[in-house]
Amino acid sequence: MEFETKSIKVDGLTRNILLQNENGPCALVALTNVLVLSPQHKADAQELIQLINSNRKVTLEDLITTLANIGVTMDDGQSEDVNELLQLLPQLHTGLNVNPAFNGTFQDDQALSLFRLFQVSLVHGWIVDPTRNEQQYHSVSHYSYDDAQNLLVHAFDIQNNGLQVENPVQVLEDAQYLKSFLARSATQLTEYGIQHLHQLLQENSYSVFFRNDHFSTVHKSNGKLYTLVTDLGYKSASNIVWQSLRSVKGNQDSFFTSEFLPTSLDQAAASGLDSAAATHQPNDESSLTDEQLARLLQEEEDSRGVNDLRSRQERRAAATNSASHSKSSKKGKDKKSW
Repeated sequence: MEFETKSIKVDGLTRNILLQNENGPCALVALTNVLVLSPQHKADAQELIQLINSNRKVTLEDLITTLANIGVTMDDGQSEDVNELLQLLPQLHTGLNVNPAFNGTFQDDQALSLFRLFQVSLVHGWIVDPTRNEQQYHSVSHYSYDDAQNLLVHAFDIQNNGLQVENPVQVLEDAQYLKSFLARSATQLTEYGIQHLHQLLQENSYSVFFRNDHFSTVHKSNGKLYTLVTDLGYKSASNIVWQSLRSVKGNQDSFFTSEFLPTSLDQAAASGLDSAAATHQPNDESSLTDEQLARLLQEEEDSRGVNDLRSRQERRAAATNSASHSKSSKKGKDKKSW
């Protein structure tokens, strides 16, 4: 498997970024681009920068090998087993399971430890608003997505199958608030979550942003949030580099150049918008504004997220079983080194 690259300007310097294959390993792409673009990772990521800058296409094998080398050098001794964490790298390609909590954190597991190993922040904006409804906040904020799914199953069994639990009234009450919150935040982002990201992310920082079971590179510049456009269809559109992150529905979002200047669809077409991008966008998009196109792309992303969400628990269960089997098979054996 190969990834194509695209040249962009970063602080006046030309850098290549990794592009997203259709339905491809977005966690791998997002992590790689953070390491390539972030000034704080420049010293440790030189091997990766050189690999991507010197090739029009990068193989999956070369990418994972290079990331593994960087992970070993960046380990500060706090990881209990850096080699075991690096075994998760291929999952960045096949699908990495993370469990967001509705207070803005994630369940602390090996997936989160992998991002910590590379000193890259993983963030999300699927957060309940404490100012909207105090009772809902207290009922929802301490749940993660997986915990919420389990609670909703318990609530169903209490009402329909006579399940006996210690606090049935509390379970049913929490379930109602969770149903309401999940229905109003189906895109896994809230307006309060966007505010939270503004406060959380430092100026000129790069992080991995999780939404709709997908990962992207998010950057804060001049107090505004942007996600890196890595769609392969925009490889030839040199002026489309960033997409603003201003609204849940995408109706306030638009595209920007590498210098964070607003850009238009006409300019994108003039710079050689890839035909793949045209097929990615239905209808006659020459009549769409930047904001309409951004919203359209977000709606398509949301639709993909719904489908991905359906298989999320199955993947997590499979990953858990695989991890248990791996630990069992490792007993009495030397650990693999990179």
